[in-house]
Amino acid sequence: MRDLLVSCADYRCSHSIAIGGDGWPEVIRLSDIEARFVCRACGKRVADVRPEFSWNRKQVSVMGHR
Repeated sequence: MRDLLVSCADYRCSHSIAIGGDGWPEVIRLSDIEARFVCRACGKRVADVRPEFSWNRKQVSVMGHR
């Protein structure tokens, strides 16, 4: 996993940030590190951590793509 997208799980805040995932061991589950994050916008310790896969993706047009 190269990058992570960390989002505040509070629907009223929804603050998010992309961070590098190089510092985490490869065997760790994302659900294990969610409790370690604190939102800088609202201060809550509720996070949704997901892999950020768009770092090497080409932009594809949805309409008319074959």
